[in-house]
Amino acid sequence: MKKNKYSEPFLYMSIIFVCCLLLSNILASKILSVGPTFSITAGALVFPVSYIINDIFAEVYGYEKTKKIIIFGFIMNLFMTLIITLAIVIPSPVWYKNSEAFKTILGSTPRNFIASLLAYLIGSLVNAKVMVVMKSNKKNKFGVRAILSTILGELTDSCIFVLVAFLFKLTINQLLIMILTQVVLKTLYEILCLPITIRVIDKVKMYEK
Repeated sequence: MKKNKYSEPFLYMSIIFVCCLLLSNILASKILSVGPTFSITAGALVFPVSYIINDIFAEVYGYEKTKKIIIFGFIMNLFMTLIITLAIVIPSPVWYKNSEAFKTILGSTPRNFIASLLAYLIGSLVNAKVMVVMKSNKKNKFGVRAILSTILGELTDSCIFVLVAFLFKLTINQLLIMILTQVVLKTLYEILCLPITIRVIDKVKMYEK
């Protein structure tokens, strides 16, 4: 019988990672106002959590295992999108009055999925790769690696997602403002959560030893 390859912390964080990924895809249909000028998608409420877990994966388990969980997350994302699409296509009984509302809210999910697939797959791999490459230099502390990798990863992610999901729906100015707002807010989120992230990494490393 093969020995279990994955520890409990890895499995728990993988579940949280996938849940945040699925939630961000659903919430991306809602635009949130940040003051009178700036706006972000509601997916930003949970999306940074998956990036923090991405940093923990890359720091503790390395690039290859991180890449595996990213790919698995998108397989689950595809499954969710197919089920939602099927639910929209299958007719409802005449007495059910919310079919159009359901379609309006979740009908953009396939486009969001494509945007999410391209954006997060590339953005998260950039994030993980920067973390691992910078780790090879002992002078680069985790905080510096985490923030820089998040900036580059989120910039890649936000550019791809916003353009694919909202091009021709919003003006160029609105798209640029949304990209900039998401990168800034998600990076601030990473910085604020950095003490917690470092503590979790220390605990996971101790457990894995």
